[in-house]
Amino acid sequence: MFSRFASRFARVGVRASAAAAAGVATGAAAFAFVAEAKATSIDINQAIAYPTVLDVVGYPAPPKDLLGDLSQLDAQPINPKGTVYLVEVRGGLDKRPGGYGHRSDSIPICNSIIAEGYKCIPIFYSDATYDKVEALLKECDGVVVRINPGEVPGVTNAKVDGLLRKIHKLGVPVMAQPEVQLRMGAKDSLVSIRNLACGMPDTYAYYEIPDMYKTFPGSIKDGPRVMKQNRGSQGEGIWICKRADGKYGAPISLDTELDLMEAVDNHTERKTVGEFMKFCEQYIIGENGQIVDQRFLPRIVEGEVRCLNIFDETVELIHKKPAEGGLSATLGSGATYTTYAPDAPQFKNLIDAFYADKPKIMASFDLPNEPFPLIWTADFITGPKDANGKDTFFVGEFNCSCVGITKQLYLCPKVAKAVDRVVSANKK
Repeated sequence: MFSRFASRFARVGVRASAAAAAGVATGAAAFAFVAEAKATSIDINQAIAYPTVLDVVGYPAPPKDLLGDLSQLDAQPINPKGTVYLVEVRGGLDKRPGGYGHRSDSIPICNSIIAEGYKCIPIFYSDATYDKVEALLKECDGVVVRINPGEVPGVTNAKVDGLLRKIHKLGVPVMAQPEVQLRMGAKDSLVSIRNLACGMPDTYAYYEIPDMYKTFPGSIKDGPRVMKQNRGSQGEGIWICKRADGKYGAPISLDTELDLMEAVDNHTERKTVGEFMKFCEQYIIGENGQIVDQRFLPRIVEGEVRCLNIFDETVELIHKKPAEGGLSATLGSGATYTTYAPDAPQFKNLIDAFYADKPKIMASFDLPNEPFPLIWTADFITGPKDANGKDTFFVGEFNCSCVGITKQLYLCPKVAKAVDRVVSANKK
């Protein structure tokens, strides 16, 4: 009887010899597990595809309502280093055809973590299954978070964050935990790094409307500025501001006119200083409302350089060049993207300075003991030449909220090695 089940194990990638060994030792228990899995958990082929024979006999599989299509998930190691769960949500704009209901990079990431020696299972969070997800995460060795910000039916962002914070406080590595995403991903991260080589010291954040009215007129008086709202990721509410009279350094009033361009689509407007600040109040009001006021770098017309990072390693550079006559580097505004290796000679100055800053970056966010996110980006804008005639570069934005690598799946093994480093360090 058990030989039929051993052959099933073999068909999904688990060695038949291991299945047979388990059968000799615990044949009745194995048969009972198979029967229970059919009745209370997931399809048997899926059930056997992710746990191993030796560690699931008599061990309950994750509840069926937390699981999706696991047909592309590799077989798990016989003696795993530990258990890692990849947490995502059902639905949302980040789900694409070919992802089997998951993010397109979720299963490849899991398979690479499996290859690194861990049991790794993707599970779906929902408010309705909060307790079941919590029970699993409390007992695991690491959590990889792949939840894209946004509104998804049945998911309350505050509840997800609360759960992940709770798991993090229990000592389970959460990659990346909500506080890292909040401090690094918000626009005011640029204020946190203003004293690093990649930052600009004359960078300000406005959390209260009076603060903006007090500081912005003085900052725009002496040179062009960029005002960035905290919400949005495609250039919405990012305004390039210039004095219409061009008389920088001259006295300024609420009636001084500004020429404005919004990065989302490069459209232009003209408002007085007073009108513009009144308009910007909407960006301060509400949850996580804030505006960052940063010096405008005119060489933005040459584009931005996005550094794609896996943990502490920069693995790819993407030069995002705006459309002719534009300043926005988003695809929606017509920008073109060109990919470079991180050792591209024209960006050596950027990489050298960035690596010098990296040991200080997490501490600049008051998170000195937190590891880098698994996958994150830093967008650099070219600044003026230095004393040696070399380009300087300054960060215009960080992004660590579920950065996708669907087009760079070859990077999944690097993600898995980073997971191993974080989990292993936590066990010491």
